[in-house]
Amino acid sequence: MVSPAWLEANRDAGSVVVVDVREARDYEELGHVPDAVTVPADRFRDPSSVADGKLPAADDFAALLSAAGIDREDTIVAYGDDGGPLAARFLLTATVYGHEGNRYLLDGGLEAWLEAGDRSLSTDAPDPEPTAYEARLRDDAPIVDREDVDAAVEGDAVVVDTRTAAEYEQSRVPGAVHLDWADLLEDGWLRDEGALEELLAERGITPDARVVLYCNTARRLSHTYVTLRHLGYEDVAFYEGSLTDWVRAEAPEWDPLELQEQVRYYADNGGFEAMVDELGEDVLGRLKLIGLYHQKQRGYFMLRTRAPGGVLTAEQARTVGEVADEFARAPEAYGGPDQNPVFGDGYLDVTTRQDVQMHWIEIEDVAEIWDRYDAVGLSTMQACGNSVRNVVGCPAAGLDPDETVDIQPVVERVSKRFLGDHHYANLPRKFKVSVTGCHEDCARSGIQDLGLTPARKDGRDGFLARVGGGLSDGPRVASDIDLFVEPDQVEDLVAAMADLFMDHGSYLDTAVNRLRFLVAEFGPEAFREELATYADFEFVEPDETLTMDYRGDHVGVHEQGDGRSYVGLNVPTGRLAGAEFADLARLAADLGDDEFRLTPNQNVLVPHLDDDELEDLLADPLLERYSPDPGPFTRGIVTCTGREFCNYGIIETKNRAIRWARELDDWATEAGIADDHEAIRIHMSGCSASCAQPQLGDFGLRGEVYRDDYESGRAADLGLGGDLGNDEFIDWLVGKIPIGDVPGVVKATMRAYDADSEPGESFTEWTRRTSNAALREIVTDEPARDPPAIGTEVS
Repeated sequence: MVSPAWLEANRDAGSVVVVDVREARDYEELGHVPDAVTVPADRFRDPSSVADGKLPAADDFAALLSAAGIDREDTIVAYGDDGGPLAARFLLTATVYGHEGNRYLLDGGLEAWLEAGDRSLSTDAPDPEPTAYEARLRDDAPIVDREDVDAAVEGDAVVVDTRTAAEYEQSRVPGAVHLDWADLLEDGWLRDEGALEELLAERGITPDARVVLYCNTARRLSHTYVTLRHLGYEDVAFYEGSLTDWVRAEAPEWDPLELQEQVRYYADNGGFEAMVDELGEDVLGRLKLIGLYHQKQRGYFMLRTRAPGGVLTAEQARTVGEVADEFARAPEAYGGPDQNPVFGDGYLDVTTRQDVQMHWIEIEDVAEIWDRYDAVGLSTMQACGNSVRNVVGCPAAGLDPDETVDIQPVVERVSKRFLGDHHYANLPRKFKVSVTGCHEDCARSGIQDLGLTPARKDGRDGFLARVGGGLSDGPRVASDIDLFVEPDQVEDLVAAMADLFMDHGSYLDTAVNRLRFLVAEFGPEAFREELATYADFEFVEPDETLTMDYRGDHVGVHEQGDGRSYVGLNVPTGRLAGAEFADLARLAADLGDDEFRLTPNQNVLVPHLDDDELEDLLADPLLERYSPDPGPFTRGIVTCTGREFCNYGIIETKNRAIRWARELDDWATEAGIADDHEAIRIHMSGCSASCAQPQLGDFGLRGEVYRDDYESGRAADLGLGGDLGNDEFIDWLVGKIPIGDVPGVVKATMRAYDADSEPGESFTEWTRRTSNAALREIVTDEPARDPPAIGTEVS
């Protein structure tokens, strides 16, 4: 580890090569340490690989360093903007491949360089002369194999798990101690040696011990490795192969039925604290399997309710609304009835997987909630956790006159097949399935682990299978594997994929253990071949596929195949009061056929309406708030839970988004463009995850934190132009826009689109035609705000 002052002195003397491991775009546009060369982390570290070991090939690494003008004898100093893990990864890779010069990590990274003196960044990129760098695995490289880890567990070394505390609690190598790399830092800088030695000694990590590190992304163990070597630890090694079988065998029991019984017991015997005291904190992770997600406020849960295909009876929907109204109530310590300034209390959220979730649920109330649910056929089981999640279906299934296959029986069979099944209760990660029977891919097959769309074989109607789609880090559009599936084969196919996932997926590497990474590593054809060995039916190709289009939502009044109508009601951000949800269910019972549906756009749908009933529904006062004819921004807003309850949330989403949508609709009306746009889709996630599916929006946002010369506060990364109908995700365009600037950025972008687009050109088509440089100029060319007082914290 070296300080910014050390780097400045040695850089000025020309005795070091400075390596910037950030994204090439940030290096070029935001600036870098003067004279630093760029070796982006995504070039020497492949986060999508699930192969044993994550080191790049020696020749590939040598080519990177050669292009950067680095010799084997050079002293190198690496830095990034993430606190150091990726820069540490670069140094560790150089170590393994025999770099002979000194290797240093800049303590505190780029932020420390700027804060620790009057220093600026440069956008002038050096033009290094390529070298003949040679990389070869050292004989004494500090990387160990599985046998070494076995020996370490038997007492040969201290085994150190550098993953997060939650991951460590869920499953770990036997006997491993936990050390989160972030605990080694204070305000982004390495803690003083005394504090570090005390911290390490508490975990039995002493300078005279042999230490074996492991994690799931390699970068975290790399930072710990560099720190230990900096402190003088001589015998430090790391393992980064697959520990899946071992970790899976050591994982605690994941029996959903047993977990339900445990919760029922503690509901009457001591509640939350008694449950945690007796079963351990790690039980909180397992409770996801039965629909209970511990929220950031200790002792309170988010409860998620499954609705297969989004279909509920009116009685079920009414029960859900009544439960939310009665039990989803904040305690006085968190604001009571006024805990949320926009939504009040007793509310629920419709999700993008056609579930319903509510907050502030206490263990003492769960047994009664489940009893009410049992009485109407509802379940929370496997609504969360690493299992087969709620099956998404077309919200208009059985209503669309152009539907090829009636999907609801298929959805129900798949749901019942895996509900409570112990064998499938602990997959490597969640497994998402969608089924569409119409020709518009309403259930979004492109972002599912398994997406089924209508197809035909020998005159028989069935489905085409697409596999390996998903969002978040490493987004991927699902692959067509040219497989025709009969309706009665679907549950067998899901089981076969789950079995393959358990055998080949990683239980340790949570950064890369979604099923899409397996599909990418096998390749679609090889994945199909491997999947066939798990299935009990012969794989055949379809004669024709029948999906013609993509449908974003079902808001509005639509004609059913039987001449009646269904109405899609817009629920901005998916949140509404439990009492209102129950009232909408009563309308569905009184005016329709006792059916109530949820959509992947966080909206609700009331089907089976004759003309008189349709007129009565449209006249109901509730529809003034949940309109079938909303403004374009209100119609297009989609959000996750956000910072309000989520442990990972960086920005608040629900309140902010509904305020933005209303203000932007007013602006669009004043600007005369509201009628020109049916929906303008803003998808906002509170963190880097993709619960709000930001990659699909016209505007995609994900929460961030920023600091500048005047303030620190909340921000958002911005991307433009998602279009799932054409299998296109947004291009992430600009990072860390101050959150208060986002509406202005949206307005500026829409003005530019309306002024520059060609007749009939969609927003996505326009963003693809317009250069990223021009788009960045549009979104960053807003008038600067008056700077607040120095030190002001903006939330």
